[in-house]
Amino acid sequence: MRINGQPLKTGVNREVIGNFELNFSISKFRGYLIEIEMRNLLDTPKFAGEIKIGEMDSNGEIFMNNFQSWGPCTFVNPYEVSKLLKFSNFQLNFGISPVLWEFRDGIVSDYFVATDREFAGFLSSKLSHPYFKWHDGKIDVKVYIGKILLPHESVKIEKLWVYEFNAIEDALQNYALEVLKEKTLRSHAPLFGWESWYSYYLDISQETFLKELENANLKYEVFQLDDGYEADIGDWLRTNSKFPDGLEFLARKIKEKGMKAGIWTAPFSVSESSELFRSHPDYLVKDDKGNPVVAYENWNKKIYAIDLSNDEAIEWLKNLFSTLKGYGYEFFKIDFLFAGMVPGKRKSNLSPVESYTRGMKAIAEAVGESHILGCGAPLLPSIGYVDSMRIGADTAPEWGGMDIGTPSAKYSIRNALTRNFMNKWWVNDPDCVMARSQRTKLSKNERMINLFVPALLNGHFLESDFLGELTDEDIHLLIDALNFRNGHATVRFIDGQRYVITTKNSRNGDVVSFVNLSDSVWEDNLSNYINEKKEDEFFISYPLMKSAGGDLKIDPRSVEIVLHRGKRYLKRDDEKEDDGRDIHYYWGDDYDGVKI
Repeated sequence: MRINGQPLKTGVNREVIGNFELNFSISKFRGYLIEIEMRNLLDTPKFAGEIKIGEMDSNGEIFMNNFQSWGPCTFVNPYEVSKLLKFSNFQLNFGISPVLWEFRDGIVSDYFVATDREFAGFLSSKLSHPYFKWHDGKIDVKVYIGKILLPHESVKIEKLWVYEFNAIEDALQNYALEVLKEKTLRSHAPLFGWESWYSYYLDISQETFLKELENANLKYEVFQLDDGYEADIGDWLRTNSKFPDGLEFLARKIKEKGMKAGIWTAPFSVSESSELFRSHPDYLVKDDKGNPVVAYENWNKKIYAIDLSNDEAIEWLKNLFSTLKGYGYEFFKIDFLFAGMVPGKRKSNLSPVESYTRGMKAIAEAVGESHILGCGAPLLPSIGYVDSMRIGADTAPEWGGMDIGTPSAKYSIRNALTRNFMNKWWVNDPDCVMARSQRTKLSKNERMINLFVPALLNGHFLESDFLGELTDEDIHLLIDALNFRNGHATVRFIDGQRYVITTKNSRNGDVVSFVNLSDSVWEDNLSNYINEKKEDEFFISYPLMKSAGGDLKIDPRSVEIVLHRGKRYLKRDDEKEDDGRDIHYYWGDDYDGVKI
């Protein structure tokens, strides 16, 4: 990386960009830690928008990250993606971006980026939105502030950490720890639960929800109502005609079954047809002409954004969540949160990021110790305000899709692997698992990936099935996956489609899993993944694994799990008998197989 055109070195550096002075303080810590202060040089107020901090070189593949829950975190060839963007309508912002950048002349990676040897990541997003923009073999390091600085006012911009690495997994783990130094976290734990979305979508009703509640015979900790109950987007406390007895009634029914009641909202979003839009246009982010800014379109409607710099809007938000908590809800899935950072005019002189965190703080204070699950959320500024976070695109009862944030079982799981390091900031939510063998296009192998990878990574395990339709085999598969939870997992990236998970202390003990998301067979040798240094978590660290060595042959779109049982290393195969029984075979080099 270069600052002011010069390679990094410790000390103080100064640069003037337009009407702003940037002062850099660079210290050595595992790499370089760069602290930045910016000052308005004018005697008049000045709007601070996009500011370039430095630049990096990159002529090959990069590891990029999108700013919000649904966007990709993966390896890309920027030359190939740039060609796709230039000659198509694809965009990589996956929802409203806090920066109105043009994507056709480069690729944006938000918060952090890695080349083949250099990692750079901002440690917070309190004032500005930090990002990296690749173009023509260079990466510009930038922040977008989005507020007016008073005459000669100084502000501290986000700290930047730069690190040369041998393994990208090592860089991501160290980055996660550095970010934690800037944050105070909410207490959180992974939950097992059920939610309505991937069974009913918007067709959910009070009748069908209560039917699923009656069929909930596993030990679910939370039972969550998703989208489809509300009178309109923004009118969350008024239910539509499908829910005649209201939200408090449903919360009471859930609690009677011994589970936490969960509810979905999109609290920073307001529909053009809602009562809130009609009665409080002053609550909305505006454009330069004073018209409400369209944050996005969904539900066949224009959706506007709550101005979270507005004190009255904040009080409305607090009242909403205090009321829901008073109804008995203890699990809050808050969605489409990126709307809180839409660029535009706000009542107070706060940046989009400052406004967003003000809204998140209000919700956290209103619900107290209840659980907050963020979704469609800007990642870095949400740390400390959520207990858990969606870290990938919506899943789907089918494998395919495109890696542009659209629903896909494959890319939902891919992000669960590449963003596994974020589990230090919150409980990762890889989106729902589906055990069902009916009403799905997923093959048996694809269903196992959808079930077993979230369990192995020990994030949330939220199921969305038609509970009354599950077969005995479906339930057995679900329970088998649950037995791999409660461990501590690290992930090694073989490439963008193949991964090795090392899970320690799961319910089934220590486990090593090989995940092949590609459409071709993964052939390798187990000895390539053995390292006798136990402190190295990115390799299989069991010396006795050598006795179970040999060839690996992982089928396309499948997961292969190797169990550690004391001195015996067992591998599992599942077989369906003609009489309908599920037979599990555990085998190793020292014996042919035992039916369990």
